[in-house]
Amino acid sequence: MIFLTVRGILYPFLGTVLGSAFVLFTRHTPTVRFMSVLDSLAAGIMCAASFFSLILPAVNQGDAQGGFAKLSCSIGFFTGIVFFVLTDKLLKKYLSHKDVSGNKLFLAVSLHNIPEGMAVGVVYAGLLAGDSVIGTAGALTLSLGIAMQNIPEGAIISLPLKARGKKTKTAFLCGTVSGVAELAAAVITLFLSGFIYTLLPFSLCFAAGAMFYVVLRELSVNFTDRKTADVSLCFFAVGFVIMMLLDTYLG
Repeated sequence: MIFLTVRGILYPFLGTVLGSAFVLFTRHTPTVRFMSVLDSLAAGIMCAASFFSLILPAVNQGDAQGGFAKLSCSIGFFTGIVFFVLTDKLLKKYLSHKDVSGNKLFLAVSLHNIPEGMAVGVVYAGLLAGDSVIGTAGALTLSLGIAMQNIPEGAIISLPLKARGKKTKTAFLCGTVSGVAELAAAVITLFLSGFIYTLLPFSLCFAAGAMFYVVLRELSVNFTDRKTADVSLCFFAVGFVIMMLLDTYLG
């Protein structure tokens, strides 16, 4: 089980590395439409992962436990969104008072990736605790889904950096480092697994709310752009269906 857990939390990081590696094999500046496709694909996968791999198991667990556990699902989802809204505001306030051109990308991407790492960590914490709602296949499905979503995310980071004049290796390393925050969030969540398991429905929905924050705040801009809206919505649906099928057949 320990091996499965280590493998599960490493898959998303490897997805980021793979996506960042795109910059090593392309010489052309990515188009706006291409970047919109990557964004929308990632958004669809994240939404489906949040619902099928986090919210649904949390609700089932809440029904089994009864009482406050059922209400904690709603509280957790709302808290996850509010927590990252406030964190985002604090970071922007910090950035506005300092010359942090070298750290700006790292901080922004770290905030973006933390919820995904938390989601993987929470699910594997429940699995290690012997939770009957979260099975090995379900945990692996979430891990693989986020890994797939991290492939376009890694490319989204590294390709524009190269287009702005960064060296190819530097752009690749920046994309790879962006996955470290996600990996750290997963590991920390696992270390807190004993506490998290007692609040598993809340924790799962907190992670789901945090992931929805990322989608709504960072990835949804393409849906309102007249030039990219149709393509973006189609690829959002593609990402959602891919994750839904993974969860249906593997989870």
